[in-house]
Amino acid sequence: MLKPQRNAVRETVSLDGFWQFRRDPDGSGESAGWPAGFAAECELAVPGSWNEQRSDLLHFFGRGWYQTRFYAAAGWAARGVWLHVGSAQRHARVWLNGRPAGAHRGGCLPFECDLGELVRPGAENLLVIEVDGSLDPWDFPPARLQEGEERVGFHNSYPAVTYDFFPFSGLPRSVGLQLTPTASRLERLVVTAHVAADGSEAALEIEVGCSASTGAERDLLLEIEGVTQRVDIGPVSGAVLHAVLKKPRLWDIGRPELYRARVTLCEGGAVVDCYEQTFGVRTVEVRGDEFLLNGRPVFFKGFGKHEDFAVAGRGLVPPVVVRDFDLLRWVGANSFRTSHYPYAEEWYEFADRHGVLVIAETPFVGLNARMYGAEVRARARGVVRAMIERDRHHPSVVLWSLANEPDIDTAEGEAFFRALAAEARALDPTRPLTYVAHREPENNRPMDCYDVVCLNKYYGWYEQPGQIAESLAAFSACLDRFRAAFKKPLLLAEFGADAVAGLHLEPAEMFSEEYQAEIILAQYHEARRRPWVIGAHVWAFADFKTSQSITRVAVNRKGVFTRDRQPKLAAHKLRAVWLEQAGAGRPV
Repeated sequence: MLKPQRNAVRETVSLDGFWQFRRDPDGSGESAGWPAGFAAECELAVPGSWNEQRSDLLHFFGRGWYQTRFYAAAGWAARGVWLHVGSAQRHARVWLNGRPAGAHRGGCLPFECDLGELVRPGAENLLVIEVDGSLDPWDFPPARLQEGEERVGFHNSYPAVTYDFFPFSGLPRSVGLQLTPTASRLERLVVTAHVAADGSEAALEIEVGCSASTGAERDLLLEIEGVTQRVDIGPVSGAVLHAVLKKPRLWDIGRPELYRARVTLCEGGAVVDCYEQTFGVRTVEVRGDEFLLNGRPVFFKGFGKHEDFAVAGRGLVPPVVVRDFDLLRWVGANSFRTSHYPYAEEWYEFADRHGVLVIAETPFVGLNARMYGAEVRARARGVVRAMIERDRHHPSVVLWSLANEPDIDTAEGEAFFRALAAEARALDPTRPLTYVAHREPENNRPMDCYDVVCLNKYYGWYEQPGQIAESLAAFSACLDRFRAAFKKPLLLAEFGADAVAGLHLEPAEMFSEEYQAEIILAQYHEARRRPWVIGAHVWAFADFKTSQSITRVAVNRKGVFTRDRQPKLAAHKLRAVWLEQAGAGRPV
């Protein structure tokens, strides 16, 4: 699937705005004829989660129906018309003018529907999307307990979920139309760069996929850096093209060099389709105890974070993207993890343009023994494929994370994570792999086939609470146990403490800004004493909404910034350390 774009051949039509909405708590909407239109109860903004837009929707986790109308110009009769949905939380079905157009399961990646046979050119069209936000124990992530399962930990919350963030529902990302040629179109474009050991050149491999041939002679034109080549592909549905960049400009932290490949499809000498793909040229490698970017050691300084902002929920808010990257720059960070799901593509594109490293993560959080059967494994492999296909061109993405905090206690669980690693390596052999562990090494046997050990630990908070100095020995011993078990570089993926903004205590106690700052700095410096620790990501970048429980005061307050992006004491302390280390020439 190619992301919609506007160029000399293709057109895009945004459907973002205010859509009509109606709840369907008993699931009777289809039988009541809602696919052909319904009487709305309110209007909601798209993109945006529905939960915080209206107070009566905060804890609605069922089926919600959206509808909007758009006018199709008469000329659309000669065009392909594709609906692109950036994300639907969590399952979706689509109708156009009362006729089914498609469906999708899974809430964190885009999908498209072919509307060509359903659209009415020269007339108004009705688009209806049913979004099922039900809390399904078999989703990614599994969103609630099955009947009879014990309510402990995050399960003992409202709503009961297996993870520590709010289960937002709705249409959180942009919805729009892509207009393409009807007869032949470009359907796939993958650019892979292989950099010579001495950096003198980069060999490019460009995979191109096309729709079925109409029988006319077909050519592909490839343009990169002002150089054009033409290839006759005849009736075949694709080709692999090759090019070489001499003395390539390498993408790097703070130096975001980008290239653009333009592929044009011609039939009978006439241009029928065109697509441009932005990409970067750089190398990533795990060698010994180091993570190398363009042959240079990197230390990951940054955060785990969420797509989360007041009112919008998980909805894409472009000013928030700008603000978050500005704060990453201010605090001296060079990286973040898309915990705990793939983000909107705009986050990766901004990172590409500003030289920030990204650890890209699947929505596999809260997995346990009941999730490792054959059917779930097949769906999980499909999610890995979809994530890599979507995000492989981003030079900012330097590490694939295939899960967060899974419980791997069985042979089925071990096989599950070995299969995920094999799938990811087959799709993209150019990037290292990890998953984020939280239990002891003996519960993470599949880690031997991953490249980097990522670890979440909260000593001084969930373990030995209130004891910063006393818990440091246990924290250190834990790092050393993982090193002894796997002999791999380790990235501390989560550590930290909650802090209520404005709460100051001397001496420092839990929930104060002082306690959060002290424990973060103590553990950061202790981890960095080890040469095989390649990074430290504080949990979390900003406070974020969770389910209600006795451990959360409205939101998770482990952010070093508040939910509205104001710094706590820990942010100032980290800034001093990270900017000083950068000035001292230590790996950044």
